Amino acid sequence: MPKLVADDIASLLRKRISSGEWQDAGRMPPERDLAVEFGVARNTVRRAVGFLEEDGTVVRHVGRGTFLATSNPSSMAAVVSRMEGTSPADMMEIRQLLEPAAASFAATNASASELNAVIEAHRIACEASDMPTFEHWDAEFHHRIFACSRNDFLKEIHNLMRILRNQAPWFEMKKRSFSEERRAIYCTEHQLVLDALMRRDPEGASRAMLAHLRTVERNLLGR
Repeated sequence: MPKLVADDIASLLRKRISSGEWQDAGRMPPERDLAVEFGVARNTVRRAVGFLEEDGTVVRHVGRGTFLATSNPSSMAAVVSRMEGTSPADMMEIRQLLEPAAASFAATNASASELNAVIEAHRIACEASDMPTFEHWDAEFHHRIFACSRNDFLKEIHNLMRILRNQAPWFEMKKRSFSEERRAIYCTEHQLVLDALMRRDPEGASRAMLAHLRTVERNLLGR
């Protein structure tokens, strides 16, 4: 069995915290105990716990131990932590609820400069010569539409969704489903969304975005 590295241990610890382990005590076991459990050096566990501290999952107090920042299951941090395991199917369902609304708002509320930013993202995505570049600007196209919506709460919800979709498993899934034919279809569908935005047609923008997301869902999930 390969030796666990700090990233692996951090991921395992996050899952255990999300499942409610150590919730009653409100603190994690000592690093020396975790090192024995995982069969690694103590400094490897220390690095892993450091990653959890950086993202706000835990708080370390010298001489006292490592405490869960998510000890309250109803706290914002606890909710966000549980979202890390969101399934692709659940994510696509929520995208189909939120993104057509964002496109509709954008058609009504976007400034000319904001629409130009969407045009720029679309152009660069269509000109991309490799999958990572296309994926970046494809995501940026959607991100800039949320910015055009002028709804700060909706925009921040999308920021959270974007973080979840930038995790390694999501990228690998997108990589497996990618093809030049599908990229061309996505660019065509993005153009239809963009055309509706430029016409200031909220219903058309919403319909075009929903149609696009259903294509993405079929390609990613096979349904």
